[in-house]
Amino acid sequence: MITEDPKHSVETEILERITYRAFAQATHMIHVANNRSEKQPGDPKVGGHPASCSSALHTLAALHLAVREPQDFVCCKPHASPIDHAFHLQLELFRHGDEGEWFTPAEAAAAMHNLRKFPQPMSEPVFQSYHARSDPDHFHFLPSGSVGIPPVASVYLALAYRYAADHRWEVPENAHFWSLIGDSEFREGSLLEAMPDAAERMLGNVTWIVDYNRQNLDGTRIPNERGLEARDCDRIERTALANGWRVIQVRHGRFRDEIFARPGGEALRRVFEEKLTDYEFQMLAFKRDAAQIRERCIEEEPDSERVFADLDDEGVIRVLLDVGGHCIEKMREALIQSRGESGEPYLVIPHTFKGWGMECLANPANHSMLPNKKEVGTILESAGLSMEEPFQLFDEGSPEREYLTARSNLFRDGQQYHRELRRRNREQVREGIVSAGGIPESLDIDTTLFPVAHTQWMWGQLATKLARIGTVPEVDQRRATKSLAPGEEGWRSASEFIMTMSPDVGSSTNISPLMDARVYGASGQDTELEQRLGVEYKHPEMVTYQDPFTRHIRFEIAEANAMSALGSFGKMAHYMGLPFFPIMTVYDFFIKRALDQLYYNLYWNSEFVIMGTPSGVTLSAEGAQHSWKSDIQIPNLITWEPLFTLEVDWILSDTIRRMMMDENEGRRGVLIRAVTRAIPQALMLDNVRRHSTSKAETPSAALKPAGAGNDWVAAIDEASLPALADDQLLARIRAGSLAGGWYLVDWRGYEGYEPGDNVVNVFAMGSVATEALEASTRLLERGIFANVIVISSPELLLGILGQKDGYQHLQQGLEINGNLHAVAGSGESQAGLISLAGRRVPCVAVCDGEAGLVDNIGSIIGVRQETLAVRRFSKCGRPSDVYTYQGLDADAIIAASGRVLAETALEDLQVSPTLLASLASHGQAAAAQGRRNWRELWPDAEPNGA
Repeated sequence: MITEDPKHSVETEILERITYRAFAQATHMIHVANNRSEKQPGDPKVGGHPASCSSALHTLAALHLAVREPQDFVCCKPHASPIDHAFHLQLELFRHGDEGEWFTPAEAAAAMHNLRKFPQPMSEPVFQSYHARSDPDHFHFLPSGSVGIPPVASVYLALAYRYAADHRWEVPENAHFWSLIGDSEFREGSLLEAMPDAAERMLGNVTWIVDYNRQNLDGTRIPNERGLEARDCDRIERTALANGWRVIQVRHGRFRDEIFARPGGEALRRVFEEKLTDYEFQMLAFKRDAAQIRERCIEEEPDSERVFADLDDEGVIRVLLDVGGHCIEKMREALIQSRGESGEPYLVIPHTFKGWGMECLANPANHSMLPNKKEVGTILESAGLSMEEPFQLFDEGSPEREYLTARSNLFRDGQQYHRELRRRNREQVREGIVSAGGIPESLDIDTTLFPVAHTQWMWGQLATKLARIGTVPEVDQRRATKSLAPGEEGWRSASEFIMTMSPDVGSSTNISPLMDARVYGASGQDTELEQRLGVEYKHPEMVTYQDPFTRHIRFEIAEANAMSALGSFGKMAHYMGLPFFPIMTVYDFFIKRALDQLYYNLYWNSEFVIMGTPSGVTLSAEGAQHSWKSDIQIPNLITWEPLFTLEVDWILSDTIRRMMMDENEGRRGVLIRAVTRAIPQALMLDNVRRHSTSKAETPSAALKPAGAGNDWVAAIDEASLPALADDQLLARIRAGSLAGGWYLVDWRGYEGYEPGDNVVNVFAMGSVATEALEASTRLLERGIFANVIVISSPELLLGILGQKDGYQHLQQGLEINGNLHAVAGSGESQAGLISLAGRRVPCVAVCDGEAGLVDNIGSIIGVRQETLAVRRFSKCGRPSDVYTYQGLDADAIIAASGRVLAETALEDLQVSPTLLASLASHGQAAAAQGRRNWRELWPDAEPNGA
């Protein structure tokens, strides 16, 4: 029991009055959202969750009004967001943008009318259904629309703060990470998977609060006593304790404590804590029948009758309903305790009621129940408000306003400090990059000793070099074994922020050198003992350190945890001005285990790289379950699939530059897919040197392939013409690769090349480009010119990012279009008509993954396309065997090319000589005017938001 002094009681009364006013204003906020005049017939219901808001009321009151500090982060169960907004209204913490002016009271009151209203240009601010960055009170609030994910993100944000501090960067001290979780939400596997990780990492600045109202959307919770022989709060507690967390159950309010101290009170306590099931307790609360309450309690514990002898019916109901989660004093004590004891994370379980303070209290169907206008008016009146002026602040000079103003000033000053710190950190990083001459285009990995290599190998080389550059003598003498080479200084500032993480596949994905003795984690191992007992073996040292030389965070087999950590570290640039560059190495197939978390990271605007490797059926030796590569198209995500090792270097280097210089809008999330199938790296330049555009001088005539023989008598042997210098060719390939695609084989400028007759464009992504290369060679023997275009990024070439600029690189850069090419028709001239064929150049696409990755080329440019892709479960075997099984081999590409050419050849156009002459003169006039843009003919076709 807490001994109360008069001052403490006065403050509690002040907090209770503020809390009830916030409850009334949140209730009215939802009422307004559901009763707007602009609703149209057929619109879905807006809904709302006032009952769910009310169960979290006193928990959030204690947090916002007494315990939370400006440096803290909060994520709140989605349905309770109006309560947060109501407290922020009272605290006057609405702001225009990140660094704009604070709202006036009138502006704040107007904004409270805009819950779930679609934002209009230049209109007043709005609130999303759940917490979002666009809300005017979003500071240090995590987006909360996805249940089960934000609390995990908060755990790894706590880890990111610790990592930053241990790596000698300035971050606010004593930041705490609060998460309010619904008791049904706590069944989410993402939460249970993260719990042991939080404890093992000793994240004592993490508190999860489970709003234990025993209800979910569909009614009361499943009676837990049948299987687990306990109330669900006890299962939750045992789960947390088993995973290394400390637990505080806030079961009882002050009135119950008083009653428990009376004769028979301990018996009544046992009834509430051990005897009544969740379902029974909920139904007794719903019915609120004093006689039934007495009967059930006495039936379970006869000695409790002594307590009831002194309680009237009102007192009986009051003691039943006096749960601890609606006692602001009890909640404040619990949250202060969880904040003050470091070392282990805390789980706080406040016992609450859905529908507290409302007619629907404990109603099994109250999840989306809305109070009518009369009830809303009554609640407002009880809070000293009215329907006409529901969002008023407390009067100037009142104790409530003075308390709120003092706390508001604390948070306003705290926010300003954070913004200045973020700006200072960011400027320091930028100055380091600029003073070193900017970030280079490449890391210049020496590949001469590895003529046959795969892209996953290159990732390991890049990761190791970045770790070496970032580990300088003043950080750790043992690992900084040599000074930086010429050209490496430009990577110094950026490499300090490069870090990796992986769900237990680091050593199998070529990053063992980076992991060796660089694993970050809470220190605590007896390293001297481990070294004394250890033996020499070829494996990275996995002892964890908190030192600045660490670069890797290791996870068990928990892709979802790693993905959440990836997103949290990737937000440090936004929150602290520290552009940590987290790279998660994961088997590409198992990204699916963390798609929810990936979507959240992208919506959250986090910045990160996923190295999905190995990927596709090139991982055939692992069998069918490791083979499927999904078509992932999510806003803010760019995907890459490099063919050659040099491309991995270019892509990663450009990605690092974009992130460090904040030039990655719309592409902050990066997925690079790599493989373990090695190919000769000389194939890149050997083929590009043959392009007519690669010759040092413009050829005087059409070219022929080297060694093509006498059938090409009028052409120049391409091998007889010197090519441009390799660095010029590599610069061109790099530009094309970073734009989304480039020509590996380009027959333009060769004798006999006739678009519309014998030309097909083969688009190949990733490792299967070698099959396309073989198919192109064999098709040439049949008189068919098959260009091979390597797709490096389907997103840039064909996806959301490509669509933003009208697929410019595809159509202008690569000159892929749907133009008709007039060739002699197959029919005979009759009745003065000339038989012509207007044919386009068809295309074939091949990828080691879902067809959806590349199957829209034909629809973009308007030509016939056939896509070869993985369409069935794979099997074990060599890649060549599996490619044949999946129809991705050279034979399949040749057959597909023949089909699209044959079908295109069936399209004839009959043109009269008179019309032909007229079209010729019209075409000359049109050419003189320049090609018209289709938007000139359809000016209203600009997409919304373009």
